[in-house]
Amino acid sequence: MAVRRNLFPMANSDLHNRAANRNLAERDPFTALQSEMMRFFDDLRRGVNDPAPQLGLGAVAPRLDIQEDDQNLYVVAELPGMTENDVELTYNEGVLRIAGEKRAEHGDSDDDRQVHVTERSYGRFERQIPLNRSINEDQINAAFKDGVLTVTLPKAEEEQQGRRIEVQRAA
Repeated sequence: MAVRRNLFPMANSDLHNRAANRNLAERDPFTALQSEMMRFFDDLRRGVNDPAPQLGLGAVAPRLDIQEDDQNLYVVAELPGMTENDVELTYNEGVLRIAGEKRAEHGDSDDDRQVHVTERSYGRFERQIPLNRSINEDQINAAFKDGVLTVTLPKAEEEQQGRRIEVQRAA
């Protein structure tokens, strides 16, 4: 048991109390490594519970609903804290692209604040949604209200899906 205590500089009950062990981690490289590994696994565990795809720079891609009726496809995206001017929407060769940037809100009083937790995401994002339908591109419509973008994509007449080609024996 004495050997185990020397190999593990902190008890299991202290593993999650990083603030109390910060000085110990600065003195002992093994404790610093252990703290980094615990933080890595905590981040990994949090990522498994969050279904939103993570993109670069900590920005989160918008969560989507894709719905359909006889005439239209509907793509509904949550974009909280954004306006229609923050969003760029394009449609090209069967792919709907939603891009934009969520900017951090800074006030004059924020300069003297100490940040304890930051869970909100800021930065650029881009989401590309391949649509497996023929779309009438000239009639695509988008509306933005209360942080929700709704894109209406009218279906075009279905193109011929393809045909079977008979393979002939070469002469």
